[in-house]
Amino acid sequence: MALKKILTDKKNLAYIILFSVITIACLWAFVSAGMLTKSFKNKLIDQTYKNKEANVESLLFTETKDGKKLWELYADTGTYSDLSNVVLLEDIIGNFYEENKVKASFKAKRGTYNTTKKEIILYEDILIVYTDGTNIRAEKIIYAGKEKDILAQGNVRIEKPDEAVIMGTKAILKGDFSDFNIEGRTQSQFYM
Repeated sequence: MALKKILTDKKNLAYIILFSVITIACLWAFVSAGMLTKSFKNKLIDQTYKNKEANVESLLFTETKDGKKLWELYADTGTYSDLSNVVLLEDIIGNFYEENKVKASFKAKRGTYNTTKKEIILYEDILIVYTDGTNIRAEKIIYAGKEKDILAQGNVRIEKPDEAVIMGTKAILKGDFSDFNIEGRTQSQFYM
């Protein structure tokens, strides 16, 4: 009987130890899982609330300095994400101003506006027309402000009506639209 009691006590002790080990292992796994997924959940929540995205129709952007309008841009549609601070634009028209008068007008099929850099990039079917009739076509145009040069890239074509047509791979235009330089392989045609 004493042997039976000792075996039963050892069996119960083994069960208690096994149960304790399993309980401790489960508690450890539960706590570890909570700690591991806490940062993941926080990042997911942060991204959900921080990444604000909007799809908008009929957008109008305007930049002014010292009470004078520098440029305005209208787009049929736009998509904005605050993670990149870039607005993707479709069907764009706009104007560049000098002394509160339109200096040049532009249009493009697509483009972007960087709200941090205040930079406009135009793509696809671009046309800029100056008030004197001079017009510029290119595959890509980057405008980063009146103080910086404007970069035109890809099949650049500059036409001064009744004077000349100049074509090249790249053109650098003054930010105030007063002058330009064309680079790369160029071709010029002059009217007589």
